Amino acid sequence: MRNLLLLAAVGLALGCGSGKQTPPAPKEVSSPKTVRFDPAALSRLGVRVAPASAPSQSHKLRLPGTLEYNLERYAEVGSLVEGRVLSISARVGDQVKKGQRLGTVIVPSIAQAQAAYVSAVAAAHLAKANAERERALLEKQLTTAREAEVALAEKLKTEADVAAASARLQVLGSGIVADITSIQGPGTLTLVAPIAGVVVRRDAVLGRYLQPSETVFVIADPRVLWASVDVYEADLPYLAVNADTELTIDALPGRLVKGKVSLVEPQVGRETRVLRVRIVVPNDDGALRPGMFVRASLDIRGGQEDGKLLVPSGAVQPLGDGDVVFVEMEAGVYEVRSVRAGRRTSQVAEILEGLAATERIVVDGAFLLRGEVTKQ
Repeated sequence: MRNLLLLAAVGLALGCGSGKQTPPAPKEVSSPKTVRFDPAALSRLGVRVAPASAPSQSHKLRLPGTLEYNLERYAEVGSLVEGRVLSISARVGDQVKKGQRLGTVIVPSIAQAQAAYVSAVAAAHLAKANAERERALLEKQLTTAREAEVALAEKLKTEADVAAASARLQVLGSGIVADITSIQGPGTLTLVAPIAGVVVRRDAVLGRYLQPSETVFVIADPRVLWASVDVYEADLPYLAVNADTELTIDALPGRLVKGKVSLVEPQVGRETRVLRVRIVVPNDDGALRPGMFVRASLDIRGGQEDGKLLVPSGAVQPLGDGDVVFVEMEAGVYEVRSVRAGRRTSQVAEILEGLAATERIVVDGAFLLRGEVTKQ
């Protein structure tokens, strides 16, 4: 027993004298997952890297649409009543002024209304003269008060008949007859241009019988057009009235037209989940035509300027139970970084956590890198 205690004391003394202790086993430290690729191969595949905060085309809404006439400068002209086309003064492509004659229509009902108006005016003149005569005779006590009252009542009745006949002519679209002794062009209705512009459609044919529901002339001002595009409801937070837009036209390669959003319709389609956005497009040289297919690029409201980090939606890839981006560490080396994404559209995604604005990420071709990661 004594020997054992002696050996233990010697061992303790040797340990203290050396000053050295056996180091603990190193802990295994987890590091972010990285993937390596040949930079030249990635370049050939179209993989592109940029700072997360770099503005790009992904910060725009790119939407297809069509050009239309500006309905604020558009008018359809037709007859309010049945009639036959008597003359035509304007052809398709003609420049017309407001109030300019487009054609004339002969309308039997207008002829009848004009005759009734002329008759009513004549009767009113006679009744007025008779009422004045009866009033003068009554002052001289040469007639009775009853006769004067009857004459006054007849005068008032004929004046009402004139007003009714005049209103009927107005309803039929005919002006008031100035000279009751001679009607020029009885029964004719003149079709005039309600706005200045270009005649873009003419359905009027000489001798054709028109119905009140028919449009015979269409006039539009082509100097300002509308572009109508469809926007998905998910993109609405990034859209605002007066947003600047750029349009390209398939029929006019290389031409870039600038416009502004003038209206975002208030209702979303129940089935399509889209709504219409109207863009005002200048067309001073007349090169743009309604019906042309356009591609609109609209500036997104918000982004880095208000503290939101927006990246191309293609840069955020689903992996496992979350989303990741590929952060460039060096040429050909990328960290698979988990991020928390907020609102996203088909073109942009908002990053809430996990990424700094100054870090460089894969903005094009990230799905290729994700495919390689899933194989590992």
